Amino acid sequence: MKRLIIFLCFAAVVSGCARKTEHKKLVFAFVPKLLDNPVFQVAWQGAQQAARDLDSGTIDVERFAPVKSDAAEQAQIIESLIERKVDGIAMSVNDADALKETIDKAVDAGIPVVTFDSDAPRSKRISFYGTNNYGSGKILGENLVKYMGKKGNVALIMGTPGAPNLEERKNGLLEYLKDYPDIKVIATEYCYDDVNKGVSSMEAVMQAHRDLNGWVLIGGWPTWTPPPGAFASKKPGSLIVISFDTLPEQLDYVRQGYVHVLIGQKLWNWGYESIKMLREVKEGLKLPGVVDSGVDIVTKENVEEYALKWKTGKF
Repeated sequence: MKRLIIFLCFAAVVSGCARKTEHKKLVFAFVPKLLDNPVFQVAWQGAQQAARDLDSGTIDVERFAPVKSDAAEQAQIIESLIERKVDGIAMSVNDADALKETIDKAVDAGIPVVTFDSDAPRSKRISFYGTNNYGSGKILGENLVKYMGKKGNVALIMGTPGAPNLEERKNGLLEYLKDYPDIKVIATEYCYDDVNKGVSSMEAVMQAHRDLNGWVLIGGWPTWTPPPGAFASKKPGSLIVISFDTLPEQLDYVRQGYVHVLIGQKLWNWGYESIKMLREVKEGLKLPGVVDSGVDIVTKENVEEYALKWKTGKF
């Protein structure tokens, strides 16, 4: 009987030690603006790599995305993640005002939320990783003036109305252009992050405005399809085109002369750094409210050098 008691006590101690050394598997949710978008596919690859690098076997990253860029659908996803009691949420926000309450609800429930690409700064989100969009709007303006000069008619392509990152980018551009009153924005089109709609919108504007001198693509959606895309009726270089994003398809627009400048975001790092942030929060580390990722500038002079980054994965 004494041996049995000793054995049971020993087993209990060993079991308790095992429980103390066990690590709970963390489940982090990756929630982009929408599913069918190549920039978020790159970010998703970064998120998956972060899970492997940070603590292999103890972090699961799961993707949940609206079918289209829709704040209400994204809010429903966050509500379901609150119900599941995931360990953290990394998201690109479709509409900062519409999603503030849902983000706050998640944080109040003990689920840390970090944002990437598109922020909700008035919410309780822990931190934001991404582009300084207002500053990047000014970079768009600087390059427009550099290549077009101080006079001309331009059109803008936007994505989804109300998207905070895009609105900030546009506001930065328009603020910069205040110093150039002879540059007129004569059309602003919304493509709802849809490539085909972006192409058709550009074609319609160019048909309606024969006096158009240039384009500023606040996001690169119309150039996510092989060239010439919307420029089939135009000679390369006949319009000054400054665009955001630097996906491989877009590099061909630069090579062929349809686009003069691409402004590149740190797409892969959107996923990698946001998952890393969630891990750090769980470890009790304090994060800065905003982490500016910086941008890349791609022109005909350095396009081949930049293309090597896509081949090697070294961004």
